[in-house]
Amino acid sequence: MASLRSFNKEQIADHTEAARKLGLIKDEFHSHILENVRVSELEGIDFIKKAYKKHGLVNDSKKEFAIVAFGKNTKEVHYFPKGKGLKLKPNTLILLDIWARLDKKNAPYADMTWMFYFGKKVPKDILSKWNILKKARDTALNKIRSSTLREVLPSGVDIDRAAHDVIGGAGFGNAIKHTIGHSLGFDSPHGKLPGINWRKYSPLLPNVGYTIEPGMYFDKFGMRTEIDFYIDKSGVVITTPLQKEIEII
Repeated sequence: MASLRSFNKEQIADHTEAARKLGLIKDEFHSHILENVRVSELEGIDFIKKAYKKHGLVNDSKKEFAIVAFGKNTKEVHYFPKGKGLKLKPNTLILLDIWARLDKKNAPYADMTWMFYFGKKVPKDILSKWNILKKARDTALNKIRSSTLREVLPSGVDIDRAAHDVIGGAGFGNAIKHTIGHSLGFDSPHGKLPGINWRKYSPLLPNVGYTIEPGMYFDKFGMRTEIDFYIDKSGVVITTPLQKEIEII
């Protein structure tokens, strides 16, 4: 049975490989959109399911394999389309949330979210809010890094507060709809260990996969940036791609 305390060396390697493959799938999704510009949200999810199989990844859920949200549907934290969902149109914000693990016993999940814009230029309103969100993520990361430099493991509540203070300080506290992160599991992306939120005063554990995923959700759109990391003797190791700008398609 997979450990509930920490990942062993093989599990760290398995998680890192799954995270690398999710990064590849993100790039393949970009190419798929370019080749299928009238794709529906459901067709986008079907593409992700096939990509998991292609890359030797599995998702244990029988219903929820990924989030592909276009336009107004990005404002929903956990959005899954009814029917085929929206068809992609020009000048549309896209949220892609994917999670999977290697197809082997006791392999932990990787979990990442990426923002795209299908158009020539990201609108100023979306871009300004993205910059706040990116700052919240990076502030949380810096909180972890500064703690580990002092050989202290930070608590979930301290990391959560660091990110949310950035969003609240910008005047968007009401746009926060979920916690800043969670531990990664073996039969689900959500692990059984304490996560990163305002209720968890216990410190993070070394050699355990976690997410950092601040999000902001408004009346017309929403956005999230999600990365995976673990802490070892060297400090913070980020395993998924780190998004700097909303990716133009």
